[in-house]
Amino acid sequence: MSGESTLTGEAAIRVLVIDDNKNHAEGLAELLRLSGFDASHVFTGGAGIESAQNHAVDAVLLDMNLPDMNGFEVCRKLRNDPRTANVAVVFHTAQGSVPGSRHPGDAFLTYPVAMEEVYAVIRKSVERRRRRFMNW
Repeated sequence: MSGESTLTGEAAIRVLVIDDNKNHAEGLAELLRLSGFDASHVFTGGAGIESAQNHAVDAVLLDMNLPDMNGFEVCRKLRNDPRTANVAVVFHTAQGSVPGSRHPGDAFLTYPVAMEEVYAVIRKSVERRRRRFMNW
């Protein structure tokens, strides 16, 4: 993650894509970069947790089904660590709706979805998290 800035001089939103489908993870990260985000990707929940802890990300775009743990478990571990407790978590899956009406993330996207919606949801989730953190 480079911490580059946008044309307005603001720091780019740092997004970590966690997805076990390598083509999907790499493609999402590239599309995010092309749209002004500072994006990177990993392929397992464990690697995602470690990366988020070590690179001060603003948001995680998190697949629900990973080889080592599910997305809910990754989210709980991020929320329970003071280094990552304020990271916006946006779940994404192609499997349909969330089991039950509640999930531990900030947003939930079901593919197919327009990338413009993905960008908007990430920005809004990060903004909400930043406001919540500043009001504490």
